[in-house]
Amino acid sequence: MVELRRGDPRSVVAALPGPAAMPPRSNDPTQSARTSRRRRLVLAGLAAGVIVLALVAARAWRPAEPARRPSIVFLLVDTLRADALGAYGFQGPVSPRLDALAEESVLFERAFSQAPWTKPSIASLLTSLQPDTHRVLSHRGQYGDREQAAGETTEVLPADAVTLAEALRDAGYATAAFVANPWLLVEHGFGQGFDVFDARPLLGKPPVATVLLRRARRWLARRDPERPFFLYLHFMDVHGPYDAPDADYEAVRASPGLPASRTLTAAETAGLPPYLLRARWAADPGADDLRTWHARYAAGVHALDRQLGPFLDRLEASGVLDDAIVVLTSDHGEELLEHGGWDHGHRLYDEQIRVPLLIRLPRGASGGRRVDEVVSLVDLMPTLLARAGAPAPPPTQGRDLSPLLEGADSAGPGTTFAGAVKWNPEMRSVRTAAAKLIRDGRAGAAQAFDLTRDPGEQHDVAREEPQLVAELEASLAEHRRALAAQPALAPEQVEISGETRERLEALGYTR
Repeated sequence: MVELRRGDPRSVVAALPGPAAMPPRSNDPTQSARTSRRRRLVLAGLAAGVIVLALVAARAWRPAEPARRPSIVFLLVDTLRADALGAYGFQGPVSPRLDALAEESVLFERAFSQAPWTKPSIASLLTSLQPDTHRVLSHRGQYGDREQAAGETTEVLPADAVTLAEALRDAGYATAAFVANPWLLVEHGFGQGFDVFDARPLLGKPPVATVLLRRARRWLARRDPERPFFLYLHFMDVHGPYDAPDADYEAVRASPGLPASRTLTAAETAGLPPYLLRARWAADPGADDLRTWHARYAAGVHALDRQLGPFLDRLEASGVLDDAIVVLTSDHGEELLEHGGWDHGHRLYDEQIRVPLLIRLPRGASGGRRVDEVVSLVDLMPTLLARAGAPAPPPTQGRDLSPLLEGADSAGPGTTFAGAVKWNPEMRSVRTAAAKLIRDGRAGAAQAFDLTRDPGEQHDVAREEPQLVAELEASLAEHRRALAAQPALAPEQVEISGETRERLEALGYTR
């Protein structure tokens, strides 16, 4: 077997492991050093205590180990807002296949990412660590400034991190990832634990999910059918510049879930990021209409849904879904002028951090259940490892959601935290089911929202409800103290290649 390593110029390793046990990591001096550092992190973490208020009841619950360990099909749809799916309330024919999947899944109504952009969010998802711990935050702390173009470096997922893929591979799983986002590269640390990590650029016109799915089907056809697998797919069809085929746009443009037509103001148009204005339709008549922008975004959802349907149908027909867990989620959402801006990564309102989360258990067990409790992407690693009968490598900072999958009303404190904002690392948020605080440490200001009366976060009640602000501030402060008591991973950086820079710029990752 060939193992991916930081600095390996290849983005794809096609050598697949056989059914034999993995070679001992102690034979590799680099791996031994990593293991030693992990042991120190574990001991320090145990001494510092448990993080993020995980409930004793949730920790005491353990699912019975299945007779056949489930494979895991993980579908990550970049930039997908929860409210863009019919299963989450969108009115219109935008996502019929994913809505059908939702009927067979446990649907989490309030799921949130730990950051409003890809790199720190996926790092949290794959490690069950908060951004302050995994330290995958920015470019030199000054994300994306053009004056840093020469020799620009970026923070990467440290080798000391233990990923979901590593934990599953150590438990005997075959692991493969097929990704379309240029942040997720071997040299950025995201290949850790994957036997196959395919991050080749996707060329040609949208939709591009078809290419990823074709590669994934080939891998599935070659796998050992007696060995459970972890398949991670990261799609970019919904991400700007919203260039889905016109047929998908025509399919959704009349949806009642879209906002009313109105002409954008000069200030609103000026706020559009240049990469969105490079959309092939941006100069067409009607491109100055807010409804058009929402419809073009929805067209990307429809295009992705249309491509995923046959893939899921084939998995079902082959019997794979009988013994597999399917997860569908996103790394973050997208602002479409709800708070006067566009794109993602720059603020912590719900449209940027609330994500869909569907977990389909083998044979659709518990299908149709809807969970109101607030959950986070950091919860997925301990949850999936529990379902696989594999231990979660401490320190993990999420919680096992298995009780909620099995019908429990609650499995934890129902609080989520976010940060790692582009250009403003001092902005953080704390959210419960009923209220939210966004603190901007750089500006020395805070906003608070009563979500029971104002789910769209349009009315700041920070001055009106000082007691609410005090309670949320105390929760955020306690969270930060708990993180500070844990050992953070040592930041690592690499220089960004010219090819990667071009791909990032095409997706708006510069300022």
